[in-house]
Amino acid sequence: MDVDKGSERGDVGLQACEGKVMRTSCPWCGFKEKRFLIIDEGVPVVACVNCGIAYALVIPTLEAIRRYYTEQFSDERHWEVVLSSARPWLHRRLLSRIMHYRAQGELVDVGCSFGHFASMARQAGYKVVGVEISEPAARYARTRMGLSVHIGTLEEAKFNDESFDVVTLIDVLEHIAEPAKTLREVRRILRHGGLLVLRVPNFKFHWIKTLLLRATKRKHFIGLDSHNHINHFTVRSLTEGLTEMGFKILEVRPGVPNIYGRRFFDALRIAYWAVALLVSAVFKWQIGNSIEVFAIKV
Repeated sequence: MDVDKGSERGDVGLQACEGKVMRTSCPWCGFKEKRFLIIDEGVPVVACVNCGIAYALVIPTLEAIRRYYTEQFSDERHWEVVLSSARPWLHRRLLSRIMHYRAQGELVDVGCSFGHFASMARQAGYKVVGVEISEPAARYARTRMGLSVHIGTLEEAKFNDESFDVVTLIDVLEHIAEPAKTLREVRRILRHGGLLVLRVPNFKFHWIKTLLLRATKRKHFIGLDSHNHINHFTVRSLTEGLTEMGFKILEVRPGVPNIYGRRFFDALRIAYWAVALLVSAVFKWQIGNSIEVFAIKV
């Protein structure tokens, strides 16, 4: 395959066909050369030979994504129960770490969903704005949470330059067709020294899990989830890309797990997270199922 780099990092070649898009270059660095990894849930997944991220080769168009999340989040009562039970433990610990770096200021939560984290940040004293592509979720965040939420993508919100002290993307970047483009927009709207907070699945963890599931023929368990997660980041690919885009990495750590109210499994998740934190602190290895990155604009 030919190697070719876009005019800017992550300029993605796309070929659209019937609600689907074929990626012709890496969504993170723009290179075309890639190697095949796996067919995951019917989706071909490849790895960029330049930056190392894995990505779904065929993805939904933006309009298909809008329709999907509108339908997915139409049952507000269901998602209120799910998110209010699974995420508060995560949100409190993530917010505590954010406050360690930026105790106050203007914060935009990109992919704010129903607004639970944004509401918690507002209660902590931040001036908060949300961005959400799902109209039902954004409506809930507006009417039930009392938040200011832009419906659409971050680029469509058209914020002014250097408008925010903190930008959060919690479990968002893995869903975005052009993640490098979104990060350039994040850098534009962040003030100098402003804080970027990212949380994404840890590709190495989920790759090993996928291979183990296939080896044991446990097809009903989710592996890479490439219908929903169209970008798969390693610590190296994520941090090197952010550095090239003009961010300084402050901290990389295992992501806080979701807690679902099932004591035994929740205890296992917390115990594994504690082990992952220890391994990260001692050996600088990231063995958690997700990665959290804290970085500043320089």
